[in-house]
Amino acid sequence: MKKLTALVAIAAFGTALAAPAFAEDAPASDRAAETRRLMDATGVLQFSQVLSQSIVMQFSKAMKARRPDLPPEAYTIVNEEVNKLVGEEMTRKGGYIDQVVPLYNKYLSQEDVRGLLKFYASPLGKKLVASLPLLTRESMQVGQQWAQGLGPKLDQRLKVRFAEKGIKMDAPPPAAAPAPAPAPAAK
Repeated sequence: MKKLTALVAIAAFGTALAAPAFAEDAPASDRAAETRRLMDATGVLQFSQVLSQSIVMQFSKAMKARRPDLPPEAYTIVNEEVNKLVGEEMTRKGGYIDQVVPLYNKYLSQEDVRGLLKFYASPLGKKLVASLPLLTRESMQVGQQWAQGLGPKLDQRLKVRFAEKGIKMDAPPPAAAPAPAPAPAAK
């Protein structure tokens, strides 16, 4: 579940980098429409595909651990339904994109957005959009491996600090006090 939450956060972060919006002076419907164009140009739906693939992997791994006897068709169904649900929820009225568009309106002017639209229409912008899903996936893998390497170092540091403060982590917790006897029943 923590990995899924992290993936959602990464997808939202990637989307936020890729899809800003307009200043307050443009009509709301124009700002939203142009923001959606920018989101399309930046490949926001590609982030949803990365998210879907990660969810499918997590679900499949959990299913296989609980039920190794499931037929391959079960995993095909998971893949289809996750992809369908994520796509629907991203684009439905009131869905993720509708919820995020107003956030972008806070940060960039209409001029900024138009400049970004020009950039993302350029060969370099298109290359960036094409690279982001793979870059995100591979960066997550590197981040997970890197974080795992921190575990032993953190463990060692905590042992030293706990020892300095007299905190014993290896000792069993103190025994709980016995529960008080129930009060005698009223007569």
